[in-house]
Amino acid sequence: MNHPFKNPNFRTYLVARLFGALGSYMMEVALMWWTLEATGRNDSVAWVALTMSIVGMATSPFGGVLADRRNKVGLASMGYALGMLAPATAAALLLTGHLTFGLVMAIVAMDNLISSFFAPANQALGPLLLTKEQYSQGAAMSQGLSKLLRMASMPLGGMLVAVVGVAATLLITASVYLIAALIVRFVEEPQVARSASTPASGEDADGAAVEQPRASLRQRWIDPLVATARMLFGVPLLVAALFMVGLLNFILSPIGVMMAPYAKSLGGGAEGYGLLLAGITAGELLGYAVFTTFRSPRSLPFILGGSMMMGLSIGALAWVASLWFAALALAMSGFGAVAVGVHLDALAMKLIPREFMGRAMSMIGVLLNGLGPFGLVVAGFALKTLPFATIFKVISALLIAASLLWLWPSIARAVRDAESVAAATDDAPGAAAETA
Repeated sequence: MNHPFKNPNFRTYLVARLFGALGSYMMEVALMWWTLEATGRNDSVAWVALTMSIVGMATSPFGGVLADRRNKVGLASMGYALGMLAPATAAALLLTGHLTFGLVMAIVAMDNLISSFFAPANQALGPLLLTKEQYSQGAAMSQGLSKLLRMASMPLGGMLVAVVGVAATLLITASVYLIAALIVRFVEEPQVARSASTPASGEDADGAAVEQPRASLRQRWIDPLVATARMLFGVPLLVAALFMVGLLNFILSPIGVMMAPYAKSLGGGAEGYGLLLAGITAGELLGYAVFTTFRSPRSLPFILGGSMMMGLSIGALAWVASLWFAALALAMSGFGAVAVGVHLDALAMKLIPREFMGRAMSMIGVLLNGLGPFGLVVAGFALKTLPFATIFKVISALLIAASLLWLWPSIARAVRDAESVAAATDDAPGAAAETA
């Protein structure tokens, strides 16, 4: 089986995604910095971030319905093209002296409304360009490059703001989005059978032109989401995968917030805080590098082993007294998180019918990302009332207990069955042509 990077369609898709992510991160840096400087209030940045999160979660499921009905390449290109509006508008208002905090909130809300509506098509496009056996490597490659790009683009955005100013940085961002919109047009649209529950307007489930009455709002948008929810929660193994990833998001989202006070408790300052964050990042990057180059037909050992590694390494933080040992433990936790995340993503994608991919991925994102803020709230209360040792022991116990879920005979058997079906599908005649 070829490496995903040998697929020219997937390579083009990755390049477009990288330009799109670069534009997103640069605009975030520019607008966040302007907001902080213009208002002089630290909480103003938090309000901007909250606006991004809320609008994105509310819009994404409907974008998933659209993604499964229409040409995904065209939707991805349109999303990038419309993404130019936010930075260009903000730059124009700033240059004319009319930009305000309220307008920044409105621009950010509109930008996330647009991007979240078109993002599911972009997200579903990647897996549809690959065979099922390539999913884990493809996920590792996409996530790893995104991580690297975020690390690089944040300082790049800050440097641009410092050198050419906020307005020029926003205009550069708009041009980067344009490049992404042009590049993704060179990706060949994958052939996917439509779900019978979501026929295109004027076509039946097989794509044949028919005369049909105009569908109601519920039939066009609500019913497909209900059908997707039934599909997701109707597969026990998929429910187990969603539970595990949701638990990881809930537990691990506060880790970054806890690192600054934890570094201080170990006698470190800002440099100690940076060391702990660097440990997490180093482990994650190592994980992405390993799982981009290495592919195993079995996912269960990596899901079980990765979650156990996370539980044990975070538990070790309750006893370590050195920043360097803490950074090493966090690096192991980051590696374990990537091992679990990449193989759970690949497993979930193997279980999702390809015609449901856009809706399913958008709904999964909403279900899982929505747990992050709850984790932050719980972490806030925990940091006020509990010592670090107790917090890390609780997190460790939860992760180890969750990992044991995958040893349950019916779950383990279902994982093996899913992998066998995926391997048989990829070996079947015509599988390669379907994803070409």
